[in-house]
Order: sequence, then structure tokens, then C-alpha cells
Amino acid sequence: MTYCLEHDTLLFSLKMALVVGTLLAAINHGQALLTGHFTLGELLPVCLTYCVPFTVSMYSQVQGKRQRDLSLTEPSVPDERRKLETAQHGQLE
Repeated sequence: MTYCLEHDTLLFSLKMALVVGTLLAAINHGQALLTGHFTLGELLPVCLTYCVPFTVSMYSQVQGKRQRDLSLTEPSVPDERRKLETAQHGQLE
């Protein structure tokens, strides 16, 4: 939840939802909007059209940040391999 509430994460997700959601709304509901035949029943699908890119953007950012933070706390494989090789080389001498 902490990642979700970060300012940059929220802002990016909102921008993504506005851009992608508007494109999807125009594709899916453009005809009804242009002809004036937009009904109240179409309001929920239009709102969901904006929610989907917001959710996908938020999820991918959180996963990326979690992965980044995990990689910072875990030792990298090459470092561990080098330590192991050094230890093995020291035992051979």
C-alpha cells in the first residue's frame, strides 16, 4: 500500500488513465458521445474504461518498485559467486 500512495506513483497512474482511458472511451463509446445518444447506462462502462489503465499502471509500478527494492537488499549473484570462488581458491592453496 505504501508504494500505491506515493505521489509519483499516483500521478503517473492518473496520467496514464487519462490518456489511455480517453482513447479507449473514444473507441468504445465515441459514436454514442458524438451523436448524443449517450445514456446513463453507459456511464459505468465509461468509468471502468478509465479504471482499467489506472489499475494496470499502478500494479506494474508497484511490482517494479518492489523488485527494485528487493534487488537492493539481496546480494547479487555475481558477488556471491565471486566470494565462493575466492573462498574455494583460498582452500586450494
